[in-house]
Amino acid sequence: MLENRGMTEKKGIRVRPYSFTRQFEESLASQPDEVVGLFERKLEIFLTNIFHPSFRTKKIKGLKKIIIWEASLTMDYRFTFQMGENDTIIFRNIGKHSILDKKEF
Repeated sequence: MLENRGMTEKKGIRVRPYSFTRQFEESLASQPDEVVGLFERKLEIFLTNIFHPSFRTKKIKGLKKIIIWEASLTMDYRFTFQMGENDTIIFRNIGKHSILDKKEF
């Protein structure tokens, strides 16, 4: 599985630090191998540019006390995250688009 890490620079590009919630780790482990592999391959791109067009990143509407973001891994799979201290990305959940419908972010 992936290892949490702090901020680094790769070829002069800033890579944000990140962490996973327990919910995210459990959800990721339950996804098909293809989805896990795709997340692992796209993680570095995301950490260098959370607004890369392929992720279609946007805030989840209707939340008043906390700001949570969603991003697309594929047309069917999404992940949610929030921004923590020192620009740390905290991954909250991953799964089919229905995680947003069920308020499981």
